[in-house]
Amino acid sequence: MSQLNRDERRRRDGGQAIVVMLASVVAAVALLALIIDGGNVMAHQRVSQAGADATSESGAILLAHRLAGATEPAGGWDANVAAKLAQTAAANNMTVGAAYYTDICGIPLAADGSAALDGSGREDLSLALQVGNAGNLLPGGAATTPDCPNRQVGPVAGVLVVAQSIIDAYVARAIGMPTFTITTRATAVTGYLQGFCDASEGVYCSLLPVAFPVNVINCNGTNAPNPTDTGTPWPWNTLVKIPLCNNSPGNVGWLDWTPPYGGIGELVCSILAPNNPAIDLPSWQYVTQTGNQNGGGGACAMTVEDAIRTYNGKTVLVPQFDLTCSPGPSQPDPDSSEPAVITPPNFGCPPGALGGQGSQLWYRMPSFAFFELCSPSTCGGLQGAYISGSNASICNTGNGATSCLVGKFRDILATGTVGAGVGSGTGSKALGIQLIR
Repeated sequence: MSQLNRDERRRRDGGQAIVVMLASVVAAVALLALIIDGGNVMAHQRVSQAGADATSESGAILLAHRLAGATEPAGGWDANVAAKLAQTAAANNMTVGAAYYTDICGIPLAADGSAALDGSGREDLSLALQVGNAGNLLPGGAATTPDCPNRQVGPVAGVLVVAQSIIDAYVARAIGMPTFTITTRATAVTGYLQGFCDASEGVYCSLLPVAFPVNVINCNGTNAPNPTDTGTPWPWNTLVKIPLCNNSPGNVGWLDWTPPYGGIGELVCSILAPNNPAIDLPSWQYVTQTGNQNGGGGACAMTVEDAIRTYNGKTVLVPQFDLTCSPGPSQPDPDSSEPAVITPPNFGCPPGALGGQGSQLWYRMPSFAFFELCSPSTCGGLQGAYISGSNASICNTGNGATSCLVGKFRDILATGTVGAGVGSGTGSKALGIQLIR
């Protein structure tokens, strides 16, 4: 072989080696990107899904407020749902690519309230009414009774969110992929709670104007005993005696839904005919003008004890609180919007105002309990309420209480909206929120 041919072969082999080496480098970078950036994408996928879930739930909560009979907010329901979705998505470092209205089955709805499905019964979002539409409309139509298995839609009751988040690449940018777009979707719906207070059968839990702490409390003395938080949640389906210690924060509290005046005279009437406003969970409530638990009377001419005993043997709704807030004269009211109301350490209470006492006292209500009050026939002769203040033989379980409520915690409502005037016979109900996909 001539020297010329040998040199040509060396050049050809050298060029092939460079190509193989470059291909190997690219493959190594791609493999490294798969490991590092792929793991990063998977981690962000989980975070993005949680953000999409929270975003869809925020829209469903507003629809629950509407279903509970709340007054339509300024700008209309659609504009406010769109604003809430954008606010929640921004708090989760993502954007809403698109959002659509659904029924309680999660089926997207067209503007006329019909199902946004194609001829084969598959979802067709091109037919669905978007949240934040040009006419600020909710789906119309006269649908009332959904049938999920048969794809028969009901009225608007949920929000489908398609969310996007963009994350930077670490290694993949070396091979021309500087970012990754993560797309997630979630659907949350609202509806009437079934079971303990079956709204569909016309049985509504009455909401009593009495707030229970989320944890078991004890009274720490015998002379005007103060409440002590044990840090242990109330047990479920177990007979409990909830002590009434004194009027300090942290105790069971009697509520006035229309403060600051009229608490004493209105308390019995609020027990017999609940007149609470619609309440989102969680939220801060200003209900500090208390009633007199030893008296009552007023327009309804009955003691508090006798009024509560009208519910003996029945399940009632009772608000639960975990924090109090006492803002000063120059401070704003506590913030009930998300994420503030669920973000520690202040949970929306102005700095330095968490806890405390005074006339400007707010309660953070994260949940409502379904509480079954005792009756003599269900609890061995015990009543549901002992409020006169002279019942130590029944109420004092070693904690100094002379008054108490007696019954069992049956369930809890921690997400959604409790309708206005629950139990008043007007058809208001307790609503819940559920992620369905």
